[in-house]
Amino acid sequence: MILPLHSGFRTLVFRILFFSMAVSIYADDAWHTIVDDGWVGATGFRFSGRVTERHQPPEKDTSRLAALYRNTRLLLTSGEEGAVSWRVDDFTWTLRADDHGYWELVSNTPLPLPPGWHEIESVPAASSEAGLLVPDPRNQLGIISDIDDTILVSEVTSKRRLLGNSLLVPGEMRTPVPGLAELYKRIAAKNPAPETSPIFFVSGTPRQLTDNVRRFLRANGFPRGVLILKEISTERGDSLADTPAYKRKHIDTILAGFPHVRFLLIGDDGEADPEIFAAVSEKYPERIEGVWIRRVHPDPERVRYPGQHDLTELLEREGVQ
Repeated sequence: MILPLHSGFRTLVFRILFFSMAVSIYADDAWHTIVDDGWVGATGFRFSGRVTERHQPPEKDTSRLAALYRNTRLLLTSGEEGAVSWRVDDFTWTLRADDHGYWELVSNTPLPLPPGWHEIESVPAASSEAGLLVPDPRNQLGIISDIDDTILVSEVTSKRRLLGNSLLVPGEMRTPVPGLAELYKRIAAKNPAPETSPIFFVSGTPRQLTDNVRRFLRANGFPRGVLILKEISTERGDSLADTPAYKRKHIDTILAGFPHVRFLLIGDDGEADPEIFAAVSEKYPERIEGVWIRRVHPDPERVRYPGQHDLTELLEREGVQ
């Protein structure tokens, strides 16, 4: 007689079989996967990542010199072509990473998972905790936020200070912009299911520094959100110069994936956020709850766009000190 397997036991057996591949394929443990956060929306689901040499970001107590070494190594690390597998609950996928280790799966098919954050497990193992956001359909307010000089003090208008902040300081020790973590929590709390609020951090920060940024967000108590960072690679022709187009593409994709959600756009005027947000607001006026800009540009004559407000006003309105 064949007995049906209890779902918990079946899941345990499945995990053992899934991760047994790592013993034979990646036995030397020389590689890991920078797994991006994924999300499920009206247009389907998205996963992506990169298989790279295994290098760890600087720890909390790492010296500045050691942090420089580790972060530079992260930026210059090589990718690895080959099979990558990942798993969410009882669903698994396998793709082949390209010559530089990058892989992506975008599907317009449904993914029947309950609302919430679901852990993404991978082979090679994930470099840090990554998750798949399955939003609660009751939530109708979201955030699309920049990172550098919006929630994280980076000083992008000074390249010397930007490099120092980015490369010499461990993620946990970076300086947050006061009040932003609490502000984002209060915005999320306006939704019926705050823990699954559609929050997206869309930044031109190099994707190689994903683990650093995750440590910063966790250490400073930001609500969980989908982290979308930029590929910066001489191998693939990606550069910082095309960051506005990259941000606009991802914002368009997010808006298409969450047609019932109105988003707050939150950024700073150190680079091109005001111009990007002005174009988005013009194209999707009914989808934007508000545009809030942190003023960091040294030029007081920096262009200000209609409908964009100082971020300090939002902090005051929400009662955040």
